[in-house]
Amino acid sequence: MRRCDSIDAVDRHTIQRNMLACDAVLLMADAAANCRVARLARDMRLPLDLVAVMGPTRQGELTALLQVGVDWVMRQDDPPALLAAVLRALRLRRHNVAADLVTESEHRIGPWTLEDQGWRLQHHDGSSLRLTVSERSILVCLFESPGHLASHAMLNEALSQGWQHAYGRRPHDPKPRGIISRLRWRGLQAGMEPPVESLRGYGYVWEI
Repeated sequence: MRRCDSIDAVDRHTIQRNMLACDAVLLMADAAANCRVARLARDMRLPLDLVAVMGPTRQGELTALLQVGVDWVMRQDDPPALLAAVLRALRLRRHNVAADLVTESEHRIGPWTLEDQGWRLQHHDGSSLRLTVSERSILVCLFESPGHLASHAMLNEALSQGWQHAYGRRPHDPKPRGIISRLRWRGLQAGMEPPVESLRGYGYVWEI
């Protein structure tokens, strides 16, 4: 627990120095000062739970506090047990949101995952393979496509965008067939067998 003697003296430097190690901040001044500090913390994108503890509020103050990013507003006569419950609930919510973001950003098909922002193919047995720009483009396309099936046109577009983003130019080898063949060979060298199968006349599928 850390205590700030004067909320009026709080600035970005103070917040950075004293609040980075905190999970929650209690704002216990008037509505205007609480709003100012809350806006600073939110503008700095700090992962803090902000709780304002107020006396009688005037019209519009509660709305203003919520609009600048305060998570919860309590009255000064609320029991300590309520504060503890609120802080616990906010902490659980923050952790659940963080877990949801990790899940949403993760590419997973059965025992296979794309990790490190798609630059590493991982199998649950522990084997892994660092991917090239071309391999990453192909696999991200397959992992994100409905049914994990992608046409030649989709894969060609994914390759073009991947190289444009990484190097600002077209790929050296725009042929998915050659890239997937090398991926299979490199996977075997790393102790895995990426299940990319050809669909004659259409494209490729990641077999589940």
